[in-house]
Amino acid sequence: MVKPLIKKRFPWGWLVLLVLGVLAAAGSYLQKHAPLELAVTAPTVLKAGERDPLVTASGYVVARHRATLSAKVPGRVAWLGVEEGSRVRAGQVIARLENLDLQAADDQVKASLGQAELDLRRGEALARDGVLSQADLDKLRSARTGLQAQLRYQDALLEDMVLRAPFAGTITQKLSEVGETVSPGTAGGANAINAVATLADFGSLEVEVEVNEGGITKLRPGMPVEVRVDALDADPATRALAGRLRAIYPTSNRQKAVVVVRVSFVEKSPLLLPDMGAKVTFLGEPYREAVILLGREQVTRRQGAPCAWVLDGDRAALAPLTILAENPLGLQVKGLAADARLLVVPPDTRLEPGARVRVKAR
Repeated sequence: MVKPLIKKRFPWGWLVLLVLGVLAAAGSYLQKHAPLELAVTAPTVLKAGERDPLVTASGYVVARHRATLSAKVPGRVAWLGVEEGSRVRAGQVIARLENLDLQAADDQVKASLGQAELDLRRGEALARDGVLSQADLDKLRSARTGLQAQLRYQDALLEDMVLRAPFAGTITQKLSEVGETVSPGTAGGANAINAVATLADFGSLEVEVEVNEGGITKLRPGMPVEVRVDALDADPATRALAGRLRAIYPTSNRQKAVVVVRVSFVEKSPLLLPDMGAKVTFLGEPYREAVILLGREQVTRRQGAPCAWVLDGDRAALAPLTILAENPLGLQVKGLAADARLLVVPPDTRLEPGARVRVKAR
């Protein structure tokens, strides 16, 4: 039998290419029409009676009554009676400087004064007997008066060697040790040189914040505020502390365009310490009815109209909104239910109304 010269073969290569093309097209179709995995959140609802947040600002906890204690005269610390955290009373002795020379001078003046008083008593007796003239008696009295004044001066010098607390408070820093030489402070506050200690009255703790000049017109002394201290917010059970605006400083910082505002605490935490970071929200009038707030990133615009992405069943939908007001927490809106399921849409995600959505597990 004669074999054919041309053998017909099945086109396997073309079949493989066809199958791969079909799979690629199917994969592309499925990927294009697969549900997007997005997180879902709820709008912020402020109930009736809650106050309108007007302005927010950041700052630090400070003590209204704070002093850096330094000696009135130069000297070497002979005794130091406080440590960091020590509580002191007003007038309590904190430190003493070496005063041996002044004490010796004081004793010398006391001795001279004692002798002068004896001489005066003898002179008065002699004057009554007519032995001593009135002029000599006046000299004895003048000598005693001069020594009394000198003794008061020496006592004042000795008192200058004693450092006392000007008010009751807590020692926050010990800046010198026994044996170190200190001198009168040439600058106040934290810039004091050769100071002994820093004293703060924790009962006068308040928050100092810088408010943008554009928001200062919304503030008034005595208005309520909420204070959140960064260190205390680490505990989920910690709530905001109530406070009041105590004072608006009558000056502005031209470089930063801010005004310093002091906020006092209505309620305090025993864990508060100076220099803790804090955030303050200044509160306006209470809401008459519940309001819905959305973050600025949650509001988008379609054809110039504000709207928000919501989950309708398993599909994405755009809910039209009306923006009523704006505050530091976001935008107060109308047209959205309080239980609406808001979609968290990343900036680089392309989403169209009607697209299928799968809720991302938290």
